[in-house]
Amino acid sequence: MRLVFLLFVLSCLLCVCVCYDMIIGDTVHRKMVFHQRVKDFAIPFKKRIKTLTFSDPEKRSIKGVAAIDNDFSHASANITDGGVGFSYVTVRMKSQRHHPLNFEVEVYV
Repeated sequence: MRLVFLLFVLSCLLCVCVCYDMIIGDTVHRKMVFHQRVKDFAIPFKKRIKTLTFSDPEKRSIKGVAAIDNDFSHASANITDGGVGFSYVTVRMKSQRHHPLNFEVEVYV
C-alpha cells in the first residue's frame, strides 16, 4: 500500500515538473477575445525572449490568460504587467538556450 501511494505521489510530481504551460485564471466557458501564435527561430547559445501586450478596447476585465508551449520544450512564460482583473496583459516568453520559441497566447474575458 505504501509503495502504491509513493508511486502515485512521484507520478504527480513528475507531471507538475514536466509541464511548462502557463494558465492563469479561468479559461473554461469563457469568451476568447485574443489569440496569437508567437514564433521565433533558434540561435545557437542564445535564449529567445519575446514580449506580447494585449489591451481590450472595450475595457472588459480579463478572466484568464493561457500561454501554451507548442514545442513541449522547457520554454517559460509569465505575466509581467496586468493580467486577471485588469483590461490589459503583458506576457513575457523565454525559450530554452539553443531552442526556438513557439507559443500560443490566448486571453479570455
